[in-house]
Amino acid sequence: MKQILLMRHAKSSWEHPDLKDFDRPLADRGLHDAPMMGEFMRNSKHKPGWVISSPAQRAKETTMLSMEAAKVNEEQISWNEDLYFGTVKDYAAAIQSTPEEYDRVLLVGHNPLMEHTAGILAGSGQKASLRMPTAALVCLESFAETWQSISPDTCQIKWMMIPKILKKIGASY
Repeated sequence: MKQILLMRHAKSSWEHPDLKDFDRPLADRGLHDAPMMGEFMRNSKHKPGWVISSPAQRAKETTMLSMEAAKVNEEQISWNEDLYFGTVKDYAAAIQSTPEEYDRVLLVGHNPLMEHTAGILAGSGQKASLRMPTAALVCLESFAETWQSISPDTCQIKWMMIPKILKKIGASY
């Protein structure tokens, strides 16, 4: 069974309006939420074996902070510009590029592509089947035998976690 984790980057800062969108860093809330979500992945036993992230600053910071908290090695992280500049097809291609030695991959990217990717993989066509706030983490599962076999309508959404819920339940993340 293959498991796909989709994570929207954590809350970004708009403090410096002169920065290019690609270069926007995380806001204070994002700096707190990203590692909290990484701890959630580790503690819930959903630590990714392979990570593919957008190289945009806010996604890169989200990836590094969350994977440090999840105890995932930097060698297991790859950077893919198509997760910033691309389309849902590029997100699917990134998933399909996951090395077969791993059964769980994490993509860190941007909306609306994260929501659309989750919806298309789960068979809801072009419309998003869920709303992903910043730092949201969605888990999809597929009975596909290879990553190459992952395509529209081959996955089901198993769960979603957001920082707001972790804070409400008082999790020690």
